[in-house]
Amino acid sequence: MKRRIPRLGAWAAILLSAAACAGGDPPAPEVDVPIFEGFVDLEIGELEGDDPYVFGYVFSVAADPLGRILVTDSQAHAVRVFDPDGNFLFHLGGEGDGPGEFRTPCCVGFSPEGELWVRQEPRFTVFELEEAGARYVRTVRRLFTGQLGGYPVVFDAEGRIIDLGLLPEGGGRFVEARIHLNPDGSADTIRVLEPAEAAEGHKTVEFSSDRGFGFMYFHQPYGPQWLQAYGPRGAWASAVSSAYTVELLGPGGAVSWLVGPADPGPTLSPAEVEQARERLEGDMERGNFDEPPFDIPERKPPLAALFFDRGGRLWVQRTAAGGAETTEADVYEGTTLVARYRWPRRVRAGALPWVTEAALYGTTTDSLGVQRAARVRFERRP
Repeated sequence: MKRRIPRLGAWAAILLSAAACAGGDPPAPEVDVPIFEGFVDLEIGELEGDDPYVFGYVFSVAADPLGRILVTDSQAHAVRVFDPDGNFLFHLGGEGDGPGEFRTPCCVGFSPEGELWVRQEPRFTVFELEEAGARYVRTVRRLFTGQLGGYPVVFDAEGRIIDLGLLPEGGGRFVEARIHLNPDGSADTIRVLEPAEAAEGHKTVEFSSDRGFGFMYFHQPYGPQWLQAYGPRGAWASAVSSAYTVELLGPGGAVSWLVGPADPGPTLSPAEVEQARERLEGDMERGNFDEPPFDIPERKPPLAALFFDRGGRLWVQRTAAGGAETTEADVYEGTTLVARYRWPRRVRAGALPWVTEAALYGTTTDSLGVQRAARVRFERRP
């Protein structure tokens, strides 16, 4: 039901050739920063057995201030709580629309007051976590009804919940937006436009049928993507995956830039090229294209993801080469590069990474397709 994993050996030290710069300045010279290595010390989940340890679909994994592990199972419509050693304690929710019940929950977060907020399609459900259970507090309606996606539960500098998603712009098109919900039920809306460089990596095709019209979306395999991250107190970061240039918006609204090395990204392996070709062939059939909608690039983008840890540090995750066994991220405090972290690539942090200075929570999937919640422990190299 739970698996304690023996610690891996130390990796070789490296010099980190990346730096934080402001205003688009050229990258700084190489700097020596602490290296933190990660090893999987706990996995929770089984193919069959006791119900609390058999998951339907783990959307996200988090931890509370006591180190208890919160596993959001959207298929089971529940959040399961385990102690730091992986022993099941209790669960929240259950399928339904009543107080304290869920419909496909995706993710969790803690308010500045310590309340647990669970995000679902139509609403947020708020709980007070206790020693032996959870007490339902209230329900808050979401303004992005019907949308899930990889958006974390975060609060701004004033303690307001930030609802994230897509708003209709007319003609069946949508735009990214952040809605800051006020206590009186009103909202402040901030629309965010996708960078032109990222838009080059996807196409939108309108279709019609006897049932109406709609849009199909096609993305270039290993093409540029718009990366975003949402941090504590309203911090926000944005980048296009094709360049190590990150826009950083602080909680107070100040804008700064992080500029890393001119990394072209890893070359696609033969297997990745074949996967891209098969995907484009499927897109041609689905979209009724006469030719592939995109070329296959020779290299992957250098950036894979952006996310903030619980302390507000920004992690810039590098794209791994095909066959690589580890994932790497550069970690910034403000605009200062302070560390590099590595962890086993088989642990997927997913769209909603939950990370502290000492641990990362995610999922693993074995050859039988069994999904498990996993915890990675980090230790600094001597």
